[in-house]
Amino acid sequence: MRRHCSCHCPVCRASRNVCSPFCSLYIPHPCVCPPGPPGAAATVTIGTVTTGAPGTPAEVTNSGTAQNAVLNFTIPQGLPGTSQPVSLVSSYSTPPQPGASGTPITFDRNALSLGTDISHTSGSDTFTINQPGVYSVEFHGVITPTANNTFPVNINTSLEVNGSVQPGASVPFTFQNATQSSEVSFTVPISVTDVPTTLQVAPFGGNYLADAVSMTVTRLGNS
Repeated sequence: MRRHCSCHCPVCRASRNVCSPFCSLYIPHPCVCPPGPPGAAATVTIGTVTTGAPGTPAEVTNSGTAQNAVLNFTIPQGLPGTSQPVSLVSSYSTPPQPGASGTPITFDRNALSLGTDISHTSGSDTFTINQPGVYSVEFHGVITPTANNTFPVNINTSLEVNGSVQPGASVPFTFQNATQSSEVSFTVPISVTDVPTTLQVAPFGGNYLADAVSMTVTRLGNS
């Protein structure tokens, strides 16, 4: 039912269409309407949440009413990612091997070889990187000085990249006699931009005996 508003001059009490600025008692005034009855409160609830196909748009539908909404969501699944194939070479040597200062250690067996980014021939002292990228090099071995050294002798076991010692990949040890041994290990990342790149591990400073040696080169990704 239509409600009537009170719209009149608060001084002369005349309705707006009578009272005007020509009235000496005119005061600008608003129309005052009484409040209507309270309305029903609206509600919003969550209905279903569905996973959509990858690449489809997200969607929200209302299965309820305008007053009482029930919202149903369809959220698309993410597109599957692409995983980079594992590429590594892991090699080791079983018999102890003597070497002079600066002579690279030989790895006579390949335990595992995946991909073509890194290559190593059994019985060789050289790993070759064939693809630019970032690589991890892990080495472990036991170094013992031979008796023909002058003691004390400091032997520094280092990773060489293209014939140059890689910073952060050297482990020194000072031996007091030929009965001492030192476990040597390091893990270092290297960035390769030019290929082929060669990797070798060589003890410097004295003649040595290398035992229980292993080395794993793994490609981590692009530079």
